Amino acid sequence: MIDPGSLVEGVLRGVLGVRPKRSRGALRFLTGRGGWMSNPNTLLTAAGVVWGIFDTMNQPAPPAQASQPAQAPPPLPPVPQFPTAVPKDALRMVRLAISAANADGAMNDAERAAVIAQAHASGGSELVGFELHQRRPLADIVSGVTDPAQRATLYVLAFTVLRADEQISGAERIYLAQLAHLLGLEPDDVTRLEADASQRIDALEK
Repeated sequence: MIDPGSLVEGVLRGVLGVRPKRSRGALRFLTGRGGWMSNPNTLLTAAGVVWGIFDTMNQPAPPAQASQPAQAPPPLPPVPQFPTAVPKDALRMVRLAISAANADGAMNDAERAAVIAQAHASGGSELVGFELHQRRPLADIVSGVTDPAQRATLYVLAFTVLRADEQISGAERIYLAQLAHLLGLEPDDVTRLEADASQRIDALEK
């Protein structure tokens, strides 16, 4: 039986563990005592509940209207699903963390093995191994998310994973811009979320 809270924490520890120098503060921010996800099970039970930095986001921002192409491309084949009883919000966080870790290029075998090892204690190593070898479109991962706090939660999660590097690369910044668009976050929301998360992460580096 998979423990969803331990599963999410294990994956976060795994993807952050293979990042460079600034991963310590990012890891503490997401999983440490008193941090953003100090109790993953509580967060997953009340899906999308986050701390005071998101309190002002009371109304969903309307997603940008994308122009329709003259001829829609053929639909992509569905991504295979792993049979699991893990709550959808926990699975979404797992998938987003893995997606963000691959934003500037695919993880290598050693990095994937490290993530799987961290997920072992939750009973979800087989699930994580399956997800690590999928290329899930970002739009599919965040599809159906409408709650403002949950949208902010997912953005900050991905941003924190990427910020664990020395700096966010061009490819990673494009990834975050795509994520913000899919989540319907306005530029001011993104700026505020990143600034607040960065301040908290930097404080935990000390």
